[in-house]
Amino acid sequence: MHLSSPPAAPRLVFLDIDGTLTNERGDIPASAAAAIAEARSRGHLVFIATGRSPLEIDPRVDALGFDGLVAGAGAYVLFEGDWIVENELTEAQTRRLAGILDELGLDYSLQGRRGVYPTAGHRARMERVLASFGYTRADMENSGVRLHVLDPGEIRYDHAAKIVFDGDDPSAYDLVTARLGEEYVVVGGTLPGLGTASGEISPRGVHKAAAIEVLAARLGRTMADTVAVGDSGNDIEMLRACGVGVAMGNGTDAAKAVADFVTDAVQDDGLRNAFLRLALIAPTGGGSDAAASAA
Repeated sequence: MHLSSPPAAPRLVFLDIDGTLTNERGDIPASAAAAIAEARSRGHLVFIATGRSPLEIDPRVDALGFDGLVAGAGAYVLFEGDWIVENELTEAQTRRLAGILDELGLDYSLQGRRGVYPTAGHRARMERVLASFGYTRADMENSGVRLHVLDPGEIRYDHAAKIVFDGDDPSAYDLVTARLGEEYVVVGGTLPGLGTASGEISPRGVHKAAAIEVLAARLGRTMADTVAVGDSGNDIEMLRACGVGVAMGNGTDAAKAVADFVTDAVQDDGLRNAFLRLALIAPTGGGSDAAASAA
């Protein structure tokens, strides 16, 4: 397709949050917020497609206004007030997975739409990492990361959709993949600042692309009508499956390899420039706008 050609019909646009819509501090560039508002005003439907549980969505992201939500790396889809997709681990599966992570000496957070349950080690590690990015304790407790640092009380195992794991050793991802990779989908490097010392575990067949297919069908549309923008491992399926897949300039090599094109980094107006290239929004004049729309 000619990526700079105006779309024949409004698109369904799916945006990851961390590293795509927001930077490491959770800040949203003004250009991204404006691009989303303009795209929606032109009739495009814009959705969040995040690995976060619904409870972890930052209020600043919610405030932008979206047409629906894919959360938990595809475990949940919220549309018009209804949970039209809910794919959770069984309690037995969750307890077994937590036991294996305990054996491997790793910390973890059990995540679902009804609760997020981090271990004490996970909370302490995330607090250290977030502090290194400049978060104060008040920042942590009043943003989408709050459930990673607050004590949830007794851990519940009966409504997790996925498990995020982390440790101090960069081999954590390899350890979990060797133990569980044939049974589950294991994605590395999903927590900011930890790289392969972290990752997430989801049931096979549960990913963002599968959830997007359900939502597109609900709207009477096909995957050819969809656009996905992401930056990391749990975005790969949707970058491959959507009509156009866009990787952020700050994204992983794996995400860039499967994308149709790579836009600029978050802090360099990457989301807005991708919207311009796809003619989801109108150029405002000369300079970088004209260059991006002609690309």
